[in-house]
Amino acid sequence: MAKRVVLIILFFTVLSQMWISPVRAGGVEDTSQWYTITDEDTKEVLMETCHVVTVGDEFVDEGNHRYRVTRVEGHTALAGFLGTVDVETHALAFQAAMCLRLGFARIGLTPASTRAPSGRVVAIYHTHSDESYIPTSGSSSVTPRGDVYDVGAVISASLRNAVGLKSVHSWESHLPHDGSAYARSRRTAVSLLKKNPDAILDLHRDAAPLSAYATTVMGKPGAKVMIVLGRQNPNLKVNEQFAFALKSYADKQFPGFVRGIFYGDSTFNQDLSPRALLFEMGSHENSKEAAERVMVNFINSIPAVLYGVTPEGRTAEGEAARRARGEGGVAASTIVSIILLVLIGGAVFLLLNEKDFSSVMARLKRFKEVELREFMDTEGKSGQPEDKG
Repeated sequence: MAKRVVLIILFFTVLSQMWISPVRAGGVEDTSQWYTITDEDTKEVLMETCHVVTVGDEFVDEGNHRYRVTRVEGHTALAGFLGTVDVETHALAFQAAMCLRLGFARIGLTPASTRAPSGRVVAIYHTHSDESYIPTSGSSSVTPRGDVYDVGAVISASLRNAVGLKSVHSWESHLPHDGSAYARSRRTAVSLLKKNPDAILDLHRDAAPLSAYATTVMGKPGAKVMIVLGRQNPNLKVNEQFAFALKSYADKQFPGFVRGIFYGDSTFNQDLSPRALLFEMGSHENSKEAAERVMVNFINSIPAVLYGVTPEGRTAEGEAARRARGEGGVAASTIVSIILLVLIGGAVFLLLNEKDFSSVMARLKRFKEVELREFMDTEGKSGQPEDKG
């Protein structure tokens, strides 16, 4: 009898987890009418999205101004200004952590290398498999696979052709487009993580007015990208650092391409990896080609912040690290030496971007005392096994 009771309890426990896991894994969307977030003081429209907006959600806009939603009435939300995010300082913390993780492979690249380290991988998948672009397909929903898969394929090829970075692109479908989609795509993400990728990307397209995402690329229509973070992710800090590093780089190299960073009330399966992100590649009112024009440029931010390489050559930070190793006599045989290389590279990078030396020192002090410490503490508590890359 006792055994039977235990089995019944176990059955209902598993059943309850099946019901609640989609809510934890992914947020709800309303594709019938987008949500509008407005500054509660200036009444300026901050963003529009199909993500269901709740109190506590946050948004970092193109100018790195951070807001938090304080009230939601229907499909209109009010948000209060929190302050301006210093994305460059966060980017330095991310660069330091990546050098600790990939140090020897990263700084051992040949001078002026345009190729990613051998054997490195990025993974791509699509939770909402039907998402499409109306100007291209005539519908915002195409089954079993929408236009987002084509954009993912273009991105995968771009990474390979531009810097030699291998991309594992899953064509698995996770239909229907409902609250359980993230539970289904979680299995795909777990499978992809067995490939030991340095980053795993869930590619979507938003539902919002054309004006929210419209931009131009070499005089042709483009669709901005929005980075989405799950604020219920217990390891949010490390994923956030990755997002800030990408935005910091993209803002300089591809100004206007990143619409901002949205923090939704879910995890979006980002608890599986410290470098898992969700990208909204334009709106349903953009064309697929517009999304591709932006993404083939923006996606170069990935190898730039992970390995310090770009199609044109090493980034300023990566080149400074190489020079420090070769000309300064710093032996790259210990963790301490890697940290020194990052700090030297970061200092050179900041000197090129700051107005005076005191500003550089202030930012480096904040990096050392706050961002790097918080980042390393959070990554150490993440409970994720260290990659064997």
